[in-house]
Amino acid sequence: MGGMMGMKAMYELESDLVKDFQAVISGVPDTFTIIAMASEFNYVEGKVDLIAKDSNGDLVAFEAKLFRWRNALNQAYRNSSFAHYSYVVLPETTLENAVSHIGEFHRRGVGLCFFGLSGLRVEIPATRRDPIQPWLTNI
Repeated sequence: MGGMMGMKAMYELESDLVKDFQAVISGVPDTFTIIAMASEFNYVEGKVDLIAKDSNGDLVAFEAKLFRWRNALNQAYRNSSFAHYSYVVLPETTLENAVSHIGEFHRRGVGLCFFGLSGLRVEIPATRRDPIQPWLTNI
């Protein structure tokens, strides 16, 4: 995937990872078909780094972390209360550590994406679920 200007091999700030991911995600039509996005979305249980609506009207939540994949997994699982799909986004430099715990992502139905100089890679697709708090899906 070319044209990844501004992307870094190693991120110092989570906000930089989210910004670069947001700039690229809608340009990957085979992976995500995004029609609208918002970042730092606040809700009662916390804050989502990025929320998107896809062409089917489903909400997709993305939780980004630089290192703490387990915290991201817990937050992403919580996000599934209102989103149809929920993903953890990690820099590609953390690949080995997270992949060694891949079963935890499968058990919770949370997807796993790696992002960096080589582009976006979906390691585990998220499982579609009906949100238990569907109020946001009607917006």
